Amino acid sequence: MDEYVLIARVRRSHGLKGEVFIETFTMDDTRFKKLKEVLLRAPDGTMRTEKVDSTRNTANGILIKFSNTNDRNAADLLRNTELLIPESERMPLPEGKAYFDQIIGMKVVDDATNEELGKVRDVLEMPAGTVYVIDLLTGEEHLVTTAGEEVKKVDVKKNEVRVSFLEELN
Repeated sequence: MDEYVLIARVRRSHGLKGEVFIETFTMDDTRFKKLKEVLLRAPDGTMRTEKVDSTRNTANGILIKFSNTNDRNAADLLRNTELLIPESERMPLPEGKAYFDQIIGMKVVDDATNEELGKVRDVLEMPAGTVYVIDLLTGEEHLVTTAGEEVKKVDVKKNEVRVSFLEELN
């Protein structure tokens, strides 16, 4: 069975015909034009598959019209509903790039010594760049940013992040 990934969340309704504005979580918003159906996960956790009638870009964001949402009242009920797709339909990334959910759990390896240092516990988006939260084998936490030179390589196939820490660990 396929795992599902979050690609957007309904922000609010628009107009009288059931369209909704979405907040996207994808690197390429043109993907929404190709959507035929999505899995909708309501705030209460209930899920249902829904056909996509149309999508369009506006100055305020992307609008989507679902087959079974035909008026503003039905669209209002979709606020904060998440749009999910099967992981198999996720857009491929270039070599050396990974989705955040792929990075979480990767082992962290010292690039110079090949010594395993720990695992990535979390990925944070910060104003200055992306930060990996690493649980070291010593039990300590260490943060590294992808904006600098500490992260040398992310290898999805090997399930590892190669690093060269700027400061020595004690």
